[in-house]
Amino acid sequence: MKKQLFLLACVTCMQISANAAGDDEHTPLARQMEVLDDAYKAFRKESDPEKAAAQVREAQQSVLKSIGELPEMLVKMPEGREKMVASAEYRKMMGQLLVTLNELELSFLAGKTEETTRLLESMKDLKKKGHNQFMEE
Repeated sequence: MKKQLFLLACVTCMQISANAAGDDEHTPLARQMEVLDDAYKAFRKESDPEKAAAQVREAQQSVLKSIGELPEMLVKMPEGREKMVASAEYRKMMGQLLVTLNELELSFLAGKTEETTRLLESMKDLKKKGHNQFMEE
């Protein structure tokens, strides 16, 4: 019985260690992108404009935290002009996303549904462009 309890405790500890190590594999940027994605899914479906605007502000905070990070693809690049240009492009795109999110917040609050739809499409395009440019397959 003691051996079984000991083995169970060892297996449990190994699982906890494995889960903790898995969490470390997520970069700060990846965690912020998850927050952004969750907020995006929420405000896209939200019918209350004030709640949607609050979710957009959550997405804005995620983008602000992400601007100082670099995608793994850029982290792996050798230092030099090419990396500096790519890093500046990444920050520019994140800045564009932040402006779009601000416009979206104002659009939700003003009840401009056509503009909201256009901005949501714009966000989809930015996401696709950013992922194509800054994520390895």
